[in-house]
Amino acid sequence: MSEPLRELAPGVHVAEGPQSFYGLQLGGRMTVLETSEGLLVHSPIARPIEEVAARGKPRFVLAPNLFHHLHVGPWIDAGIETWAARGLPEKRRDVTFAGVVEPGVQPFGADVVALPLTCFSFSNEVVLLHRPSRTLVVTDLCFHLTPETGWGTRAAMWMLGGYPGCKTTIVERWGMKRELARQELGEIVAWDFDRLVLAHGEVIEEGGKDAFVGAFRWLGLT
Repeated sequence: MSEPLRELAPGVHVAEGPQSFYGLQLGGRMTVLETSEGLLVHSPIARPIEEVAARGKPRFVLAPNLFHHLHVGPWIDAGIETWAARGLPEKRRDVTFAGVVEPGVQPFGADVVALPLTCFSFSNEVVLLHRPSRTLVVTDLCFHLTPETGWGTRAAMWMLGGYPGCKTTIVERWGMKRELARQELGEIVAWDFDRLVLAHGEVIEEGGKDAFVGAFRWLGLT
């Protein structure tokens, strides 16, 4: 059962729900960011639009990578401006996106910086910085599973290199174009953030930048 939307910090709201990926019970997190343009819904899960609207006017929705898009349909049907990661319009021909977040495209107003990663075509993830709250929002770029995660998922993620702590997996290590990744992830590290909100695992309220850098130590980030 999905958890109700709750305020994580001023201007940042989250809700969690069940989600499996290749048999792993990772759970999923939707993040709602307050902006001067209205609410931005990142990686929507199966929650009523009315629940989000109780916090303000939904203005944007982002399907942030090639895997987190299953619940965008109701938002599009409701007329909410919905943006996609590269490759999603071809994958989801049943819906019509307002646009694709390409390099240099900033559709969400001055409060949010969007960086579409080109270094990892497996997911084509779009990373967000919510400037007012100094919050970085990622999807599948890294994970932060804890001992409260089911033992089967912990064991599988340990074998993949994604547990314990804030980690990537061997999928990222094998699939990223490393020189390009150092450039793009280095741009993220230069941003001003402390909180790290992930789609899978526990939120890191403080020290999020250090945790993010640590997850990519193998890439040479500092």
